[in-house]
Amino acid sequence: MDESIKCLRCHTQMGAGYLTDATYGGTLQQTWAEGTPKKSFWMGLKITRTELVPVSTLRRPQCGYLESYARRRPSEE
Repeated sequence: MDESIKCLRCHTQMGAGYLTDATYGGTLQQTWAEGTPKKSFWMGLKITRTELVPVSTLRRPQCGYLESYARRRPSEE
């Protein structure tokens, strides 16, 4: 991914990362991890759980447009 991409809203450089999906037989909140995915023999991907950032998505009811944010909680900053 090109590291020079800037945010359309605040014009700061964006950080590369990926979305994680880890569950079996249930539903969890989606999370974002910084960097590139690293494979794990047993678990699919090597992930440090403390580095995951919860993803929240807002929806515009009129048109269905979705916008997602990965913000750390104030206690994690």
